[in-house]
This record gives sequence, C-alpha cells and structure tokens, in this order.
Amino acid sequence: MWPQESMIHRGRRLLRVASLLWLLLLCWPLAVFLGEGPGPAEIAWALAASAGLACCWLRINWRALSVLGMPLLPWELAGLCAAVLALFPVLGHRWAYCSFLFVVSALAMLPGWVFHAGVAATAAVEVSALLVFGVPVADFWWVPVLVVVQATVVRALLGMGRLVHELAAARAEVARLAVDNERLRFARDLHDILGHTLTSITIRSQLAARLARRDAERAAAEMTVVEHTARRALDEVRDAVAGYRALSLPDELDNARHALGGAGISCEVAPPGDPVPVLAESLLAWAVREGTTNVLRHSGAGRCAISVRVDPAQASVEVRDDGPRTSRPADAAGGPEPGRRGNGLTGLAERVAVAGGTLDAGPLPGGGYRLLARIPLEAR
Repeated sequence: MWPQESMIHRGRRLLRVASLLWLLLLCWPLAVFLGEGPGPAEIAWALAASAGLACCWLRINWRALSVLGMPLLPWELAGLCAAVLALFPVLGHRWAYCSFLFVVSALAMLPGWVFHAGVAATAAVEVSALLVFGVPVADFWWVPVLVVVQATVVRALLGMGRLVHELAAARAEVARLAVDNERLRFARDLHDILGHTLTSITIRSQLAARLARRDAERAAAEMTVVEHTARRALDEVRDAVAGYRALSLPDELDNARHALGGAGISCEVAPPGDPVPVLAESLLAWAVREGTTNVLRHSGAGRCAISVRVDPAQASVEVRDDGPRTSRPADAAGGPEPGRRGNGLTGLAERVAVAGGTLDAGPLPGGGYRLLARIPLEAR
C-alpha cells in the first residue's frame, strides 16, 4: 500500500469513529423527555426510534466514508427519515433543532437535483414541525439557514474526499508508470551497451576455437582481444549501474562507521551541519565509500576520522586515517608504478571532475593518509 493510501485509510477510519459523536445530539431531547416522566409505551417508542436512527446513521456513514464512496441505499435513507419523523411526537420541538443534521448529512450523498429537493423538503418539514409545536418564528428563523449551510458543508467534504482518493490513485499510477518507464530505459541502455560487445565476443570466441588447433598464436591473440572487450563491457555496465544508483550520504556515513568498527578501527564521524544539495550529496557519498574501502583494505590504521562540511561555496568530505600503509591504494590497485591511482580513486576523481570539483588523495607528512573531495555549489 502506498503511503498516501495508508494515510487516507487512517483518516477515513477516524471519520467513521467521529461520526458516532453525532449521536450525542440525541442526548439533549431524550434527557428532557425522560425527565418529564413519560409512560412505558412512550419510552419504548422513543428508544426503538432512537435505535433505528443510530443503526441507519452508522450504516450511511460507513458507506459514505468508504474508500470508493459506496452509494446510499434507498432503505437506509428511508429508515433514517422514518426514525427522525417517529421521534417528533415524543421529543417535541427540541428534536426539530437538531434532527435535520442527520437528514441533510445523508442527503449529501445523493445526486444533484435529488439532493437539492431533499434539502428543501427537510427545511420545510423542520419549519412545519416548529410551527405545529407553537414555537414563534423569531425563535427558529435560523433553522432553514442552518439546514442549507449544513448540507453545503457536508456535500463539499464528501466531494473533497472523493477528489483526495482520485488524486492518491493518480499518484500511485504515475509512480507505477515511472517505475515501468525506468525499467524499459534501463533494459534499453543495457541492450545498447552489451548488444554489440557480446556479439563481437561471440564471433571472436568462435574464431579462436576454430584456430586453436592449427594456429595457436592467432587463437591466443583473438582471446586477448576477447578479454579486453569483456573488460571494457564490464566497465560500461558498472558506469551504467552507477548512473542509476544514487547514494545517500547519511547511509554511507553509517555504513562506514559500522564497517570500520567491525574491523577494529576507531571511527569518528562529523556529519554536515547544513543540508547537502542532492547532486553534491551523491558525490560525497561515493567519496566516503571509496575512502572507507581504502582504509579497510590498505591502511592498517587504528583510527579514522570522516568529516563533512558545507558552506555557501562548496561541500567537502575528508577521510583521514593514521595507518602506516605499507601498501597504498594507488600501488595496490594501480600496479607497481608509485603515484598511479587505482580504479576506485580514478573513477571517483572522474565523477568529481565532471561536477567541477577536485579530489586530493595521498599520504600525510606526519603519517597516515587523507582523501579530500571538494564539490563547488555556486554553479548549482
């Protein structure tokens, strides 16, 4: 279930519970009626009509506040109106001051002209009942106005509920279509990346198999080309996947803390005090991941500090350790040439450079190693 749908369901359940409170309107006329010392028959009549009213009212609200807005059943509205009318003889004019609230709330579920006709009939019945009970017009002139206001408000609330449900359904559909489109795009990109490469690998592998017995050197050369082609395809796939996977800086900081702690390396993390822009956050997260990996694999450190800073001009992350590093990440990943960067640092430097930033990585004069990535923010 989508979060929006869950909130709507909770809201509708609360409204259903709140609809029970409307039945408290019965307490005032019933209390006055019972205080007047009615006979057993009148009490039984009042209680039976009140029970019928409560039953119909709860069913109507259950249907009105359902997710799909189920239509009003004729017998429910008829039962509600009959119960309201049955209470007039025993509850008197006091019932006329509140009974219309139940009726117009139910009428709000009806279509246009039926709703307006029902509201007009309700106002006429209430005014007629008050006149029959001898109440001066000056004491109830506001009742027809309140009938119209109540009907309009309930009608608007029900319409708003339907619109909210339709909006939630539309958002869910948009999200589903977005996922489908992303899957199609990803499949298309992978096909474009791997289609030609895998075809070339297949053809050259078949050629090498045919040459293996009569020309071993040429077969070996063909397999060397296959190896280079496969490595290039793997790099392209990694780049494509990296483009679809946006890292979270808080998650990477937590992962670094847990990973380093599990390796027995004390880790101090200083998160940013200000929010990090989205584009810069992904790059800083990649820097934290690469720096943590180098500390775990090559440093031999006992302590590591990771700090993230954000100011109006740039965002930066620094990963610093105190390890002796007999094997540097550049040497270990890049080969015997000192100062040559490994694939991880090279890829990170390329990402940072595309964003106009800089990456500094190397040993510190007093011992240890530092990785510092800076991402400018002014252009963003």
